[in-house]
Amino acid sequence: MSWIHSITLSSFMNLEPIQVTLENLKNHGINTVEVYGEPDLIDVKNLMQQFDSFSIDVSGITGMWGLSSANNKSRNLVTADNNSRTAAQNYVKNCVALCHQLGGKTFNICLFSDKPLISDGNHRFLPVDKKRKLISSLVHPFRELAEYASDYDINLVIEPLNRYSTPICTNSEDAKYIVNQVNHENLGIMLDTFHMNIEEDSIYDTIVASSSLLKHVHVSDNNRKMPGFAHIDFDAVVRGLKKIKYSKYITFEPTIESTDYEIDLKAGLEHFTSLSILRN
Repeated sequence: MSWIHSITLSSFMNLEPIQVTLENLKNHGINTVEVYGEPDLIDVKNLMQQFDSFSIDVSGITGMWGLSSANNKSRNLVTADNNSRTAAQNYVKNCVALCHQLGGKTFNICLFSDKPLISDGNHRFLPVDKKRKLISSLVHPFRELAEYASDYDINLVIEPLNRYSTPICTNSEDAKYIVNQVNHENLGIMLDTFHMNIEEDSIYDTIVASSSLLKHVHVSDNNRKMPGFAHIDFDAVVRGLKKIKYSKYITFEPTIESTDYEIDLKAGLEHFTSLSILRN
């Protein structure tokens, strides 16, 4: 069973001209990218021309949630403020439309909240019943968003983040609970190896248990570099994905701090690819 490799363009934001990034990615065999979710900042026509010139496809849109977003408050789906929630829902819709324009297939949703409900501070822990209560208010909005995205043939995926980001949806069980409550075929889950390494007991078991609900995967090592530069067992990742016959996108999401990234990029790709070949 095969999958398609992709990489997040947000990893290269403000680092170099996009033409340089796309040329470097193409030279290393990466033909697909995930575009950062800032619809108001993107010149779609120009971006599509850039992609066409390098024969680059788009896998989806990376939701710029929480501290990564340009306007944190307007992207909090867990809120008692109807205006704030409406703004967050509109953000999802705008990203879905952008994804459709660019030919992508997925958009990830992460759950942050307004401070009057909870504080998204480090080490914040929420009991399961508190999580479920907060999530219950999202079932109807999520169902509407999933229906909206289905009209564009875009999959929405719930991404659990580790406790140092947000305490609301921190592991695969939280994400699966949301998906099962919403019960819409266009809503699935996404797993990210960086967050899984912190929150899950077993990366392999988590992937296998996610099975058909798993619609997207982000990959980076525990230091946010490419696979093979720290201690995550990517053989377990590959074995789990092979076990469930996963055949969708695997998107690398490294933190890249300088333009001198090509050696590490190549090494990470080779590390992950070699494991994939070994497990065939």
